Order: sequence, then structure tokens, then C-alpha cells
Amino acid sequence: MIKVKRITPRTCLWPLTGSLVASFALSIGLTFQSDRHCYAGVCGELLFPLQARLHVVVWYCWLSISVTILALRAFHPSIRRKLQLQIFKGQLPVVRKSFTISGALVASWILSLYGIITGIWWLRVQEYFVARGEAGGIHTGNNLVAAVALTGHYADVTMGMVLLPVARNSALSSFFRLSHSTTYAFHMIQAYVLFGSVLLHGLIYAAWVGDFNKNPDLFRLTFPVLNPTYFYHEVWPGGRGSLEVWRASLIFTGLVASMIMLAMFFTTFPSIRRKHFNLFYFTHLLAIVAVIVICLHASTMFYCTAPGLAMWVLDWGMRLYELSGKMDSSLEAVGNGWFCLTLPLPRRRLDGCACYSPLAHFHIHHAESSIREIHPFTTITHLASKKVATPSSTERKVLASSSSEETIMIQFLFRKSKASHSFVPNTNHPREEKSSKQWTSKLASLVDDEPTTEKSPSRTRDEENDPEGQVGRRLSSIYHTSLRLEGPYFTPANPGFSNTVICLVAGTGVSGAIAIAAAFTAQSAMAREQAIAIGLMPKIEPQAPTPTPTPTPTPTPVNEKSAVAARPPPKRLTTAEDGPSCHLPIQDKHTWTRCIVVWSVRSADHIALPFFHQDESPGLQVRTHLTGPGHARLDMEKTIAEICEGEADGKARTWVYLSGPNAFIENGEKACRAHGVDFYGARWS
Repeated sequence: MIKVKRITPRTCLWPLTGSLVASFALSIGLTFQSDRHCYAGVCGELLFPLQARLHVVVWYCWLSISVTILALRAFHPSIRRKLQLQIFKGQLPVVRKSFTISGALVASWILSLYGIITGIWWLRVQEYFVARGEAGGIHTGNNLVAAVALTGHYADVTMGMVLLPVARNSALSSFFRLSHSTTYAFHMIQAYVLFGSVLLHGLIYAAWVGDFNKNPDLFRLTFPVLNPTYFYHEVWPGGRGSLEVWRASLIFTGLVASMIMLAMFFTTFPSIRRKHFNLFYFTHLLAIVAVIVICLHASTMFYCTAPGLAMWVLDWGMRLYELSGKMDSSLEAVGNGWFCLTLPLPRRRLDGCACYSPLAHFHIHHAESSIREIHPFTTITHLASKKVATPSSTERKVLASSSSEETIMIQFLFRKSKASHSFVPNTNHPREEKSSKQWTSKLASLVDDEPTTEKSPSRTRDEENDPEGQVGRRLSSIYHTSLRLEGPYFTPANPGFSNTVICLVAGTGVSGAIAIAAAFTAQSAMAREQAIAIGLMPKIEPQAPTPTPTPTPTPTPVNEKSAVAARPPPKRLTTAEDGPSCHLPIQDKHTWTRCIVVWSVRSADHIALPFFHQDESPGLQVRTHLTGPGHARLDMEKTIAEICEGEADGKARTWVYLSGPNAFIENGEKACRAHGVDFYGARWS
């Protein structure tokens, strides 16, 4: 069996470097072979060999310098913080991103590339096409042909930039510590630039066709309409050979690629992408066809897209390998519409991973919910602590098939939509056979959210129409199923370098906060063990529990500040010898001493989540803020100010994790900037 090694933060630089070197060698080599083996409709190196090779060299030098700059940024946190400073308040339209110093530098760097490309091509192609046109008696439209060629080369490098961040197993988000939202924003902005350059390319060509139609007999011999790069006898119907026929396909490959890009462009609108994600996703899969067609359109397009294509092919090979094996899992109803998915992750998935960040996500494929869809989920498990731990007997018994010690139990938390309907078929009511459009709702409907001994009329009717007992098997509090898992993908965020970590999360965004709280618990336990080992903290021997009368529980409102803090006080370790209590020793100014989770959730969706272990972690606080009718929204500025009170001396460092709807994250980012604290917004789009 072939063992495939995952591309990880420690190993991803080698595939990136290898892709750049191999792509450059292949591209520059093809520029010397195109006179005998030209596969594209236009091979610019036939007419302009020097410019084509300079085009390739400049593109790969630009990429290499970009990689070097990203590496410097990745390993110097002070540089990263300075580059994240905003130039002006507010957000850019469409992309909804803040305009920072790094954004301005990237824009300038990209514009410099376009400037160099203009310098390489414009004077040469203008001189050539003007002289060629005038030699044929044509005095209008010659500059338009040159402009068509130049805008085509703009599209070359832009397409190369669009493809660079599409690989999940790439160095951009792991080695270079770029967030998913950053790479997504770069991809989206450059995709819009690509669409604009292709549109401009086509409009200039259409304007030239207008001149051509005024005197087609004169233009045809010098600039054939199907491919004005060549002479009439070099393109069908002037030439009848296979090469001439292939060159005439230039206009058709351009039209096909443009139509696909147009469809992709319209599906990127937020109103379509959010409400009809499957349409957006499957339309974007047509990009595979578009890339192939557009590389057949012009040879320089392949030379510029080769690095991104190489990383993308390698990425898909890795993803298909991971998705090839099924994993047994258990789906459990937590209550009130919340569900927990538990499954064993092979330990080899973490080989080579620099698992410093507590935040990691996977892509899950569940065939019973959808054959086509794969969805990202943030795990609530802190993988870094699980990586070095030995699975306990309890964990190994969770699933019968996960008895191997080479697995790690991981969990995912999600909630189904209230508008979803039962996924169980009902033969007597055809209208009810339609499954919910939401993927998570289909998955959640496999278990009974609130099992009860009394059967509802609808459930009784379903069981009567289900002689094989599938309804009873599904409508239980735990459902065992199999799925496929791709990942993990670690988020470049490490809260361990801060003194205070604040998690402002809304709805299902609490998953990341649970993982961060687990990281804090693990770090506190490790610090406690180290302190005991060096004698800074006494070792507490376990004692037999003393029976105490059970107090009468007093209900308290969850939303009030006093109730939020109504939890067991932080444990203090004491001994009979020294008497006084003591906290964990603060080793340096970057010791992580507090972790405060503020969960904003609708009152109708609230549930006491059993995943926080406050009694094991002094310094861990979990606060719940209820929203909905009769409740105010979470005031994040006030919350941050209240938590950071007393830390204005500048010695303590605060870091904020934001997760939830985009509007929630945007408000949190404004609050963080107002207080001058570092933050990370967990955006998927």
C-alpha cells in the first residue's frame, strides 16, 4: 500500500518550492520548443521570443520575491502587527475587508507587475502590428490589435494569481500563516480583476472587428478575423492544414472561457452565493474546464498558471486520498437542536503538523445527507493536546471500530435549521418526501433531538409505513453512521502568546471557543505539573469525598453579569504547612492566565453545553449572553472594556477570537480596533 504523506505546515514549503522550480523549468523550456510543438491557438514566442521569455522570467521572479516576503512576515510577529494597521476606517466595498498597510503594499506590488508586463510587451507589439498593418495598406485598428495582445498578457498573470490560493493543502494558510479570509479575499479580488481584464480584452477585439467589417477584403489578408495574430495563409480558411485549422479555434476557445467566467461571476453575488450555495459551488467547478480551454487559447496562459495548477493537482490528490477511506462515527443529540458528531481520527493525519493553534477545521462528506456536498466544520477538540496523549480506554470504547490505539477521538458541534423538515420518507404524504435543503439538517434528522417515551402521531404514522424499522433506527438519541473526513487544516492563530484571551462568539461559532478553552485547560494543567515538578507548587493528594447535603438549586437569569459569573470560584491550592493559597506561577509577561468565553446565542436556541471544564481550569470563564425578543444585542466594546479593565498599563497582552455571522465579526473587529487589542475573525467568506 502506498503511504501518502500529508502536506503540513512543516512540509508544505517543499511542494511549493518544487512546484515553482519545476513550473519555471517547464515553461522556459517550452518557449524554445513552440516553433515545432505549438499546442495553443496563439504562441507568442513564435513572433516575440525575447518578450515571451522575459514574460516568464518576470512572473517567476515576482512569485519568488513574494514567497520571500511572506516568509519574513510569517516569522516576525512584530512585522505582522504593523502590517495589519488600518490606513483608514471603514471597509472596502464588495470584498468587505479593511484597507490595511499590508493591503496597500500588496496592491502596489501587483500594480508593479502589471507595469513591468506593459513595458515588456507594449512597445514591441505596437511597433509590430502597426508596421504590419501599414504594409498591407491598413491605417486604422492596428493599435487595437496590439491592445488585444497586451490585455491578454494581463490576463495571463492575473489568472496565475487567482489559482495560487485555491489549494487547501498549500503553504499560504499554514507555513505563511495567512488566514482563510485573507487568501479568500485575495482570490476573490484577483478573480474580479481577471474578469475585468478578459472583458476588456473581448471589448477591444469587438471594436477591432467593427473596423474589420468596414473593409473585410483589405483586412482579411493581413489580419484574419478568426486569429489576427497570424496572416491569412497561416489560419483557416486561408490554410487547410491541421495547424491552420487549430489556429482558427482561437476565437472559439476565447468565447467558451468567457462564457464560463461570466456564469461564475454572476454566482459570486452574495444574494446568490449565500442562498444558492450549491449553484455557486458547482458553477465554480466549471473553472476546471475554463482553465484547460484558456490554456489552449494562448501558450503564455499555461506558463503563468503552471505553479497554481501544480499545487492544485497535488492538493486534489491529497484530498482524494484522505476521502477514500470511511470512518465510523456516532451522531448524538445534545438537545434543543444541537448535535455532536464524534469519530476517530487516525494519528498519522497529524504527522509533521505544527499543531500550535487550537483552531482546526475539517471537510466532512456524509453520503446519507448528500453525495455531492463536502462541508467545512471547526472541531471542538484541541488536537495539539491529543497529538501527544495516549488514548484512554474510555475513548477507545466510544466506537467499536476505533479500538486501535492509532486514533484520536475528535468532535464537531453543529445545529440544524429550524425550518428543516423530517428526512424520513413518508409514503402516504408525497409532499413530505422532500428532504431539507440544509445539509446539516439532513444529517441532524438521523437522530431524535428530544427522545421521549410517548410517540407523536407523525412518528407513529412513519413507523407504521416503515416495516423494515429504519425510522426507529434513526429516531434515537445516538445514531451510528460512516463518513469521510478531509483535514485537518489549522488556522494560523496562537492565543498562547497572550495573557488574556477573549472569545466573542455567536451561535455555532462557539465551536472554536470550545477548542480554545480546551487549549487553555491543557496549558494550565501542563503549567501546574511543571510548577509541582520544580517545587513551586505543592502536590495535592486525592482525598475521599465527604458527603454533603444537596442544596436546593436556585434558578438565576443567564443573561445578567452576576449570573454569568455564577460558577465555582477558581481553585486555590493549599497545604497544612504553609496555610496560604497560591495561583499558578506567572513565568513571563506572555503567560496565558485568563480565558474568557462570551457566547451570544438566541434564547430559543440556548443550551448548557457540556464541553467546558471550568472546574479544572482556574482562570477560565464562560459567559452566556441571550439575544432575541426582549433581549439586547451583545455590546462588544463594553464587554472588551470590562474584561480589560485594570490592564491599561500595557504590560498585559489581550487577544480576541471572533466567530459567528459576518455582521457579528465586523462589529467585533471595530470594537477590537477601538480598544487597540489583537484579534482574529474566523470568516469563511
